[in-house]
Amino acid sequence: WPRPPLNYCILITLALCNSASGSLTVQQIYQFTRQHFPFFQTAPEGWKNTIRHNLCFSSCFEKTTGFVCGEGNRRSCLWKLTPEGRRKFQEEAQALPKEALDLVRQSMRKP
Repeated sequence: WPRPPLNYCILITLALCNSASGSLTVQQIYQFTRQHFPFFQTAPEGWKNTIRHNLCFSSCFEKTTGFVCGEGNRRSCLWKLTPEGRRKFQEEAQALPKEALDLVRQSMRKP
């Protein structure tokens, strides 16, 4: 599978926008990314660090006050999209050329 021609902020935003609640844990964002873009199933693990970095340092995302318990009752925080993040996503998505959209479809399991 080819690597999707999308930056990590867009990948995270896609995951968040496709969640029922609009918020996800980091693990759920990884799961969405691997499920929809098979490239990441076999990619070196460094992409996960980039996801975490973008969540922590981009003004597009913020931690919510909610927590969920995962394996071993470890609490994980939830992340959501900020209004600025939603605006930036809309601008970037509209600016994608048709060729990039075709490449996105080719990189997805079920476009």
